[in-house]
Amino acid sequence: MKFVGKDKKYRTVLLSFVGNRDPYNDANGSESQDWESRDEPYGPVLSLLSVRAFNEVILFCTGPAYLERALGVEHVFRQWGKKCNFTHHLLELDSVIDYEEIYKKLSAALRTLQVVGGRGIPDTDRDLYVLLDPGTPQMQTCWFLLARSGDLRATLLQGIPPRFGGGSYRVREIALSQMTLPRVLPLGPVYNGSRVLEEQEEELREGLSLQPDVRSLLESNTSATFREALNKALTVARYSDVSVILRGEPGTGKELIARLIHARSPRKNKPFVAINCSALTPSLVESELFGHARGAFTGATRDRTGKFRAADGGTILLDEVGDLPLEVQPKLLRVLQERTVHPVGSEQEYRIDVRVLAATNRDLEAMLEKGTFRRDLYDRLNQVTIHLPPLRERKSDISLLAKRFVEEWNQKYKENKFLSKEVLDLFYSYHWPGNVRELQNTIIALCASSRGEELKPEHLPPPLRGTLTTPSDRFAFRTQIPEEGMDLRAFLYQAERSYYEQALRKTGGNREKAALLLGINPPAFRKALKERFPDLLEKDEAQE
Repeated sequence: MKFVGKDKKYRTVLLSFVGNRDPYNDANGSESQDWESRDEPYGPVLSLLSVRAFNEVILFCTGPAYLERALGVEHVFRQWGKKCNFTHHLLELDSVIDYEEIYKKLSAALRTLQVVGGRGIPDTDRDLYVLLDPGTPQMQTCWFLLARSGDLRATLLQGIPPRFGGGSYRVREIALSQMTLPRVLPLGPVYNGSRVLEEQEEELREGLSLQPDVRSLLESNTSATFREALNKALTVARYSDVSVILRGEPGTGKELIARLIHARSPRKNKPFVAINCSALTPSLVESELFGHARGAFTGATRDRTGKFRAADGGTILLDEVGDLPLEVQPKLLRVLQERTVHPVGSEQEYRIDVRVLAATNRDLEAMLEKGTFRRDLYDRLNQVTIHLPPLRERKSDISLLAKRFVEEWNQKYKENKFLSKEVLDLFYSYHWPGNVRELQNTIIALCASSRGEELKPEHLPPPLRGTLTTPSDRFAFRTQIPEEGMDLRAFLYQAERSYYEQALRKTGGNREKAALLLGINPPAFRKALKERFPDLLEKDEAQE
């Protein structure tokens, strides 16, 4: 241990992403009955903590599922009887393999946590270490770039599993100063010996770093009805304990409004966890929400934290709350009233501090009359209601939103595509049952199908074919090849994806019924979702 002066110690701080093998060494996160008998029972973070001591551990989580894994790491560590301060930072990424996005957001997060930057911890106070093992190769590369450029003054650690380390876990320190690899030029100006990116520094001065889709929501809506809902959301955001129900059809932006409320609230630097209640199986919904103890039921081979504890200090969104099983509703009400969570099969209770937002497209009042939704839970959730209008009732936003989505495509792929007047006219005449989400997917299909810069009607995906005038027009549309050519594979992919999405929407997410609606064998339908359309599953990113 290093010392500064007579009584000032260095603080050792470990930085690491959380990956699929944390806290336990399970491939793809699967639970195994014989995990304790393995030579490598723990994942990368716990393996390191079993052989090295740190004063503080900062874990970066790329989504709510990884935040829950981070809490699992801390839980196991506490069971060992060791002491250390843990910080769990939610670092949501649109893509876990996008170098630029990872680099920018990780840099901004490190400054927010006062690890680097002008407001950072003085060099005389701490030694920083980075564990490279968890996360995607792109994440590991970004750690290396930050350290090699000098933006992050840290020692890089590489874990060596027992099978490669002579039968025991070992740690290798990567000495950057002695490497023959080329140096990396840092970005941005210098502040107090540390460098920052100018555009991210501006976001930090505002105290808010909005997701791109939330920023687009603020900038691309002009209709009075939607602006009224937006203003109401911004007003209620600052009251951090007020619960809100967001009402509206699928695709109207309920989750984006929820994220906006969180981002503009005093809880903005804490976790935001969204739960799709309609996707929870009745047998496991209680475990998903509140966690479980090891041995609570068949297959529960270890403790699980649950979504509410993962969101502690922040905001939880109960999406499609109308689909929550009736038998779970009184247990949810107790959690909201008593602010405690009792995991399934455990005698221990945990205090939580969570703001609750709910979203639904169902008629909750009719459900109250039928007895399928509890009145007391409804009253607890419904302190404020925000109604989001469908896109067909806000025609003035269609052009603005469509052009915004094209701009996002152009920025991402460095292209210069634009919408033709004929396409915009068809947009105005279409009824948009999938609302803004359908419009965004349509723009993606248009851009992916067109090799030229101008986006024309012949590039439109199947759902908009009905806006053409006659059956012969629609047939001609199907068979016509644009003059500049087309990417047939991309077009067919978007067409198939659109039908899968519509089928899921029509059946309320029931995959068996959706498969039958399309005349597809259910196992084949599920396989296509997993392999070709994973975004439709609304599951966490696959991350090594």
